Amino acid sequence: MVKVLVSYHIPLDLRERLQAEIKDDVDLVFAEDEEIVKQEICDAEILFGSLTPELLKQAKKLCWVQAPFASQERHLFPQFIESDILLTNVAGIYNEEIADHVYALILGFTRQIPRFTRNQDKRYWEPSSGFKVDYLAGKTLGVVGLGGIGGEVAKRAPSFGMRVVATRAHPEREKPDYIDQVWGPDGLVHLLAESDFVVICTPETPRTRRMIGNEELNTMKRTAYIVNIGRGAVIDLSALTEALRNGVIAGAGLDVFEIEPLPADHPLWEMENVIITPHMASNTDIYSARRVDRFLDNLSRYLQGKPLQSVVDKEDWH
Repeated sequence: MVKVLVSYHIPLDLRERLQAEIKDDVDLVFAEDEEIVKQEICDAEILFGSLTPELLKQAKKLCWVQAPFASQERHLFPQFIESDILLTNVAGIYNEEIADHVYALILGFTRQIPRFTRNQDKRYWEPSSGFKVDYLAGKTLGVVGLGGIGGEVAKRAPSFGMRVVATRAHPEREKPDYIDQVWGPDGLVHLLAESDFVVICTPETPRTRRMIGNEELNTMKRTAYIVNIGRGAVIDLSALTEALRNGVIAGAGLDVFEIEPLPADHPLWEMENVIITPHMASNTDIYSARRVDRFLDNLSRYLQGKPLQSVVDKEDWH
């Protein structure tokens, strides 16, 4: 009998689905209360949820953790990294939704949506001589981190007539036809210099933390925008704030921040060249179901001794 502990909140309909689809040779236990989780993890072989240092001390039989999220910067700790426990995540289940959000932010800037929203609040019909809107055709989109989300962002750009350049960890892989140029991480400087819109899609890892700072922002065009739907810590928040304040770049669309929640007194809130959303780019009503789908598929693979999907390199955090 394989014991599976589910320690994060699952809506009732999905909990019933799990119970219906899991085989009789699996002991499925739901526990959200911290003390109960500590008790139940002692003999659990599989955890669907988050592992903490305290839980790891109690976990005597744990072999596999299915994380219900993609990024692992708050999940991995030295003892877990050093252990033989397998870790998988849900990377890839929200590529389309986050790509939608990227273009909402980009089009928000080019079509002056924040400006018109402020005018709407004041019931002000601004004469067209007072503003201009822009277009995407002929512009260059730079994707930093050509993974699942970055690939979906890049794939949509030609529909707008945009040229696409990108960086990724393994530039030797075959380049999609719709991308003009792919560099390795050392090509970031070229991407920043060429792009009209820079989209950060890379996860936070020891190598990507604060990879965008003063020097990188000053490499960008003064007319360029940066969009971050990856992880907030990839961009130095202080450097970005100063760059936006001083006109080093034209604007920023931000769904993630180095500090979350963004403090109420932070100057970014008041900048008219910034669009802020509260880390919600993937927050759709199908997200929970897709998490369960991924777990059920991986559980089937695990029980059959087959390779699991989305295995995380614990040393590299993704």
